[in-house]
Amino acid sequence: MNKIFTLPELNSFLENAQRKSDKVVVISVIGKSAYNGSLKVKSICRMFSSETIDRIEEHEIQAYYDKDHQIVYLHVYTLLDTDILMKHYDALVKRCREENKSDDFLTVCNEIKSSFARILLMLFYISHIVVLSHPSSTFDVNYIQYFKAIDQLRQKLSTQISESLKDVDGLNLEWINNGRPCTPRLLFYFERCPKGVENIKKLEHDTEDRIYHILRKIRIISSTNTSSLFAIPPNEEFVYMCQDEQVDRLGHAVRSLILGCQPGATLQVEAPYCSQPEQERSFKSFLQVHVQQARNKGFDDNVTSSRHAQQLPAYFELPSLEHWVEASQRIYGVIMKRETLTSLSTDTRFSEQRCLKVLPLALARYQDGLPSHYTRVLHETRLTVALAFFGAQARGPLFHHYSAQLVAECQTHWESGRQLCEAASLTGNPCTLPKHIVDQEHCSGVRYISVCNCGRKQGSREDPYSPKQANYTFYQQQSKDCDCHAFVRIDFPIFEPSIKEYKAATLTENEESLSILSDRSELTPDMDRGLVRQPSTTEYLPGMLTLSSPPGLLPHYSSWSLVCLGPSSLYSHNLGLSESHHPGFLNSTNYLLPWDVTVYSKGRTPWPQLNKHSVRGRRPRPTNAMPQFTVKVFIGVEYECPRGHRFMLAAPDRVLRAAPGSIVKDTGHKITESDMPLYYPCPCRPGKPLTAQLMRIHVVTPKAPVHCTLNPKVQPAAGAPIFVATVEGPTPLTQSAYWIMRLPYVYVSDKDSYPENISARLLAGVFGVSEVE
Repeated sequence: MNKIFTLPELNSFLENAQRKSDKVVVISVIGKSAYNGSLKVKSICRMFSSETIDRIEEHEIQAYYDKDHQIVYLHVYTLLDTDILMKHYDALVKRCREENKSDDFLTVCNEIKSSFARILLMLFYISHIVVLSHPSSTFDVNYIQYFKAIDQLRQKLSTQISESLKDVDGLNLEWINNGRPCTPRLLFYFERCPKGVENIKKLEHDTEDRIYHILRKIRIISSTNTSSLFAIPPNEEFVYMCQDEQVDRLGHAVRSLILGCQPGATLQVEAPYCSQPEQERSFKSFLQVHVQQARNKGFDDNVTSSRHAQQLPAYFELPSLEHWVEASQRIYGVIMKRETLTSLSTDTRFSEQRCLKVLPLALARYQDGLPSHYTRVLHETRLTVALAFFGAQARGPLFHHYSAQLVAECQTHWESGRQLCEAASLTGNPCTLPKHIVDQEHCSGVRYISVCNCGRKQGSREDPYSPKQANYTFYQQQSKDCDCHAFVRIDFPIFEPSIKEYKAATLTENEESLSILSDRSELTPDMDRGLVRQPSTTEYLPGMLTLSSPPGLLPHYSSWSLVCLGPSSLYSHNLGLSESHHPGFLNSTNYLLPWDVTVYSKGRTPWPQLNKHSVRGRRPRPTNAMPQFTVKVFIGVEYECPRGHRFMLAAPDRVLRAAPGSIVKDTGHKITESDMPLYYPCPCRPGKPLTAQLMRIHVVTPKAPVHCTLNPKVQPAAGAPIFVATVEGPTPLTQSAYWIMRLPYVYVSDKDSYPENISARLLAGVFGVSEVE
């Protein structure tokens, strides 16, 4: 029976065993291995094939039973073997990121070390001889930490192991009390020997002395080995250093073949490795001494002195194969649990202590000098400072865990009644009040200076949070102080309810459905225009009026204003707009622009036909030419900055400046023929200019029999809807009068609000002149 089996799956092995009562010696091999060397102590473990490494899990105990010599060999694979670690590296990294939310390998290193320690403890419970393999020629002092940890765990689990062994029939009572058949003997195997060593025996003995001194110093072994984790033979060698040269046998064979094929060379064939004669010095013979002692008289590694009384011999038993299998399964169930040993988590414990010390200091750094209520920006700034301090002081695998805890505690501190509302106004300023319910009014603390509808009264206004407050309520309050509500005005169409429970219309996303009203407004015939949809009297347009608004829906209030200041004589082109009636204008910018318009008369008789030849060389008037005359209209586009400064533009890219002597050389043709910017830098502060907004359109109509019209169309952003005051076309103005149209302060459609944008434009075609019919 030479089949390899795996612990703890031993039932099939025991069923196929021919002699279950054989007394067996158990030899375990554990330790670390270098790359391409996962098979440890090859001289005795060649029955364990290294080709099966691809099927090995993170840790596995393979067993082989030599029925001829009645020896059970246990070979352990763990993540401390380089080949196994390389195979599972990607899975370990993935587990680090998913379970521990970190790329730090130390987060899973504790689990690897704990698994190795539990396997080592189990071998000390079920083995007679444990071979600790080292890939180098020096003793790995990291095993000291493992020995201490598993010695503590052994004392903790001793009662549970004894209770579990009571269920095994025929087991010796002393074995049940001790939890193991003997105190195992630990041997040290070094795969390499230092170069240049002539006396290998002396080196081995020196290494034995150092190891024994270390183990006695840390009290892992004692004079009474019954209570010790393992025993060291007092009179036998327990250190073996392999002198076999580490040769790449495949590479050596290939090189020999190449050399043998050279011209004149002789091919030398060496005997296979398996058929080479056994050397006088080998680990197999070294181990055989301990195996024979186990079979003959057992291990009694107690250290006695002539000054002390003779101690009782140590307990030692060679178990039957059946008892050993059943006991191993019971012990495996008690020891092999997925629990981390805190005594092995040195890095984790250091990281935890360091992070716990720095965490309150970082939190105090965050809270230092904070106001009673503060914004998210200040919170994130202080949090960045606290995290930088924590990152400079904290260390180890738990850094990310406590860093997240710091973020959570800072967030909790801020959200526990210290938040500001921070709701953005229509101009983008946050509310400075403590966080409150939605129904409470917001206040950003920012105030602007604005002028009333007619432009004669300046006043302070709060930062608006609603379109009605921005475009309607403020100007209604200002009109009471200015008395401009008494002026002649042209009212734009607004919603007029017919019921008390009216509401805002619900508009769908589909463009086709935008023209469908939920209240099914009626269609009435019109002699000139055909079918006209009557405005709804139960639902109003939720936003401002645009060219894409559904027909039949009107806004709840008008965001535009058109008032007449009085007769055209109020404006003098020599003096401009007076400071007393129009406050806030910057010097030399308070003038309107003359606009000469040629009007063709359609209702009058055409000019009489002249002779073919001109008089005095003048060109003759064309035949049947329409009568025409020229009128002068004064126009202006007024901009207003947040400080209340006002000015006119002479062109889309130039501020109007009157020459010395109050002479305006510009005309209004560029204004009428071009798109005007909705926002323009105010010249009040050249270094860091404020942004002024187009707020008013000035028109002084002539006395001639013509109608001046206004039809402003504003596009507040590229691709945005076009906002209008009315969809009924140009609005005619009375003759010989001074008219001012006030534009909206903010632009809000039924879906979006449009903040300040450099591409916002007042589209051309605002001004028009036609003859009175």
